[in-house]
Amino acid sequence: MIMSKDLKKILDIGISLSSEKNSKKLLSKILNFSMEISNCDAATLYLLKDDNLYFTLMRTKSLNISKGFDDEINLPPVNINAKSVAAIAAKEKRIINIKDVYNDKKYDLEGPKKYDSLTGYHTKSMLVFPLMNKDDDILGVMQLINACDNNLKITSFRKNIVEVIYSLASMTSILLLNDKLYEEINTLLDSFVNAMVSAIDQRTPYNAFHSINVKRLSVNFCYYLNDFNLAKIKENDIEELKMASMLHDIGKIIIPIEVLNKANRFENKIDKMLLRYNLILSEIKNNYLENKIDLNKYNELYNNVIDAKEFIIELNNKTFLTDDDIKKLDIIKEYKFNTAFGEFKIIEDDELDDAYIKKGTLTNEERLIIEKHAYYTHEILKEISFGKKYSHVLDIASNHHEFLNGSGYPNHLTAKDLNILNRIITIMDVYESLTSKDRPYKKPMPKEKAYSILEEMASFGKLDKTLVSYMKDFINSKYEIN
Repeated sequence: MIMSKDLKKILDIGISLSSEKNSKKLLSKILNFSMEISNCDAATLYLLKDDNLYFTLMRTKSLNISKGFDDEINLPPVNINAKSVAAIAAKEKRIINIKDVYNDKKYDLEGPKKYDSLTGYHTKSMLVFPLMNKDDDILGVMQLINACDNNLKITSFRKNIVEVIYSLASMTSILLLNDKLYEEINTLLDSFVNAMVSAIDQRTPYNAFHSINVKRLSVNFCYYLNDFNLAKIKENDIEELKMASMLHDIGKIIIPIEVLNKANRFENKIDKMLLRYNLILSEIKNNYLENKIDLNKYNELYNNVIDAKEFIIELNNKTFLTDDDIKKLDIIKEYKFNTAFGEFKIIEDDELDDAYIKKGTLTNEERLIIEKHAYYTHEILKEISFGKKYSHVLDIASNHHEFLNGSGYPNHLTAKDLNILNRIITIMDVYESLTSKDRPYKKPMPKEKAYSILEEMASFGKLDKTLVSYMKDFINSKYEIN
């Protein structure tokens, strides 16, 4: 009969299934108790992967062996189609109870016999359980060896003990199933995140590694802060930050491609502009040949157009407008020429906004369109149920352009609304954008210069001064390249 203390242990294990977060510890606990209640000398837990049963836990009291998880078990896996007793129990999904290994003619027991010859051990009785989920899919096998009576004499596994061990095997199956489901959910989430990042990357070659780099910098910075006792960021928070970093630009999938991929000022307008200039030059030349203008006027007009054309070509690839550039634009925008096709200007009205961009390649209207990506990130991610573990991913990802002084977007949040994870991803997003090597419209900025910009932004109240101050050592440390 089962003693009350054993019943209590079974109940404790049942409770542990819902409370113990460390599944390895719980599996060890179940295996150890199975050995204790059956009074056996040895036990093995196999887990199934790719049609092979892998040695996961091994215990042999008489040989003082206890291996598994952190201690590598150097034994080859057992194929599910092999003739060994563990494989048969798994394949046929039944309990196998062997009284005497060396006198049994029913099963292929060369495995334990070979083990005995190598170790000097003597295997006699075996109890082998398949571990299955509710759909009868095999998860693994539990194997108990050499049941003993009260005098430590090896005996067979009694029927009532088999029933108890079967209940423990069922608990093990539940635990393995939970682990498998948890792993599958995480795999599904990771696959989704990678697919979304890949979709963004396919739309624009100028953002291909941005999300990956922001993730790397953000996560490594967290570990840096923890390791140097500068902050205490929980592991689950880091996991949330990791996922949010990968998804923070998902809203860019909605941004028009002509804005997202605008590498220079005039982009697809430049070909039409150059064609127009060539037409104007041809018209000036024809006017001279037809004696409509004299040589001095011809030279003046022709040289003005050539000078303007060269300036526009140069301006198209500039990301910063100087005062001299503005003065020249003010002059040439007034140039007008009558042709057989109507009046043409050096800079037409729909090109003026592009010409007068002071910094970067985007007009004010286009910049507002780009900034909408943070709003779209929120709208996309709010439709996804991330569960408790990732409940803050939506907040972290969609607020990566919010500043502490309320000058950010899309919601103009302030310091009281932004926790340390929000602040870290914002800093790393700015830093990575400044130092990125895959932007066609600018050269990567040296990290020292990028850091000085972070300091300036912090002085204006946009970024967290304390975190920015830690950045200086971080970007020069091993953590920056992990």
